[in-house]
Amino acid sequence: MTSRFRSPALLLMLCSACSLFAGQPDTAQPEPASPIPQESKDMVRQGDQQVLASVKQADEEIDKLEADLAKAMKLALGQEPMYPGQPTPYKASEALDELRKAKIDLYLAPVLDAQGNPVADQFVQLQDSYTDKVQSLSRKIAEGKASKKEMKFVQDGAKHMVKINDLKGQVRAAVQPAMQTGWNVTTGSMMNLQVASHMVRTRRQMEMEWLEEDYEIIRQLIASQRRREAVGAMSLGLMATYQVALDGGDPAVIDQVAEATLGAMPFQAEATLDEAKAYIDNFDAIAESSHVAYEAQMRKTHGDAVYEAKYKAQLDAQFTRIKDASSTQSVTEMMAANQATYEAHLQMCARGEPLPPDTMVGPGKCDEAKAAGRGAELSANDLATLTGRIGDLDKKALAKRGVMMALDKIPGGKQVKRALEGVQALRDGDPTVALRLAADLVPMPGPAKMALDSAATIAEAIPKAKRNARRMRG
Repeated sequence: MTSRFRSPALLLMLCSACSLFAGQPDTAQPEPASPIPQESKDMVRQGDQQVLASVKQADEEIDKLEADLAKAMKLALGQEPMYPGQPTPYKASEALDELRKAKIDLYLAPVLDAQGNPVADQFVQLQDSYTDKVQSLSRKIAEGKASKKEMKFVQDGAKHMVKINDLKGQVRAAVQPAMQTGWNVTTGSMMNLQVASHMVRTRRQMEMEWLEEDYEIIRQLIASQRRREAVGAMSLGLMATYQVALDGGDPAVIDQVAEATLGAMPFQAEATLDEAKAYIDNFDAIAESSHVAYEAQMRKTHGDAVYEAKYKAQLDAQFTRIKDASSTQSVTEMMAANQATYEAHLQMCARGEPLPPDTMVGPGKCDEAKAAGRGAELSANDLATLTGRIGDLDKKALAKRGVMMALDKIPGGKQVKRALEGVQALRDGDPTVALRLAADLVPMPGPAKMALDSAATIAEAIPKAKRNARRMRG
């Protein structure tokens, strides 16, 4: 990504050193670095705008995710048909309440392949006791061997099939955005790190100051990520409320979350230039700590074996590139390194030591250094005379910040953690944890966050209610 923009400047700045290699004539000496042409810096910023334009295409994916979420919410409320031309479904809360009264049990189960194995972690579906029973009776019914009681069961339950199918479609619409939450939030955060590292790298190479327009790019990336987090949070929340209701909670919780979410759409997440500046100021620590956090979370989510086999190599390579950005040498530093090597080779000449094949010191200049040094180190004045320079070279320090920031201090770090753990909680059938994580993931206060907190409170009360019911029955 960066080679397109750094090559012209690097060639321009290094051309003065080209004649120093391989024992060139004595007249060739390192020259101080020339200022990088403004047009080269302008090319870098033009490239950044192109990068931003391509990144903005990711916003279209957020639009799609938000549209999918809105569709799932409207289906839950019975406001929109699953497909054009179909009737609108019953409200999920009403259908669930009536099916519960009809003694039909509903539960979530993984989608299985022909061998009875789960298709994938994120593919779950709503199943019901009535359909299970009918399937078990299908052979007897086909052969005319079903009893009158069994046939009555089939006939009585048939009137509930519309509600059952409506509810299955509503849950199906909620599953995919919820289970994609961890992936979407994680990849969005990674994309921000990659774009920021590209900008850090090119500004170091080209010795460019960070301008307000540069920080504006970072600000837009942070704002987009927060919008992605909002969509992910409410997706987690809707699926978790279905789990709460299926587990015995008040079905009205589905309406509360769906209505609050639709009322908050479209999501408008903001970020400030100060936040963008802080992101860049702390980039080394963010990159280092993010690598640790991503690996820990992915191991927790996928397991060590799957992580090692499928993700580790790619993740390590991505973060190596990201973390190298701040230690990239500028053109001046590259020239300084050449100068230092040139002076070191002059000292070797002065001590009478053989030079390496790729030396920048010509034979004549080596003889001058040998005469000046007379078998010993050159003095500072002699070295300055030989190199045509006065005083010592001012070398810039290349120090990477080794400070590890806590995960909670990483911009976006907590959100990645919550999104991944929220999906894991859904897979584990723990809607209480999923709802609390989803509420924390919402980047802005308001009715949507309050609805998730309310749903979590309902979920937390269910185990106690079940224990009381068992005691009463006992």
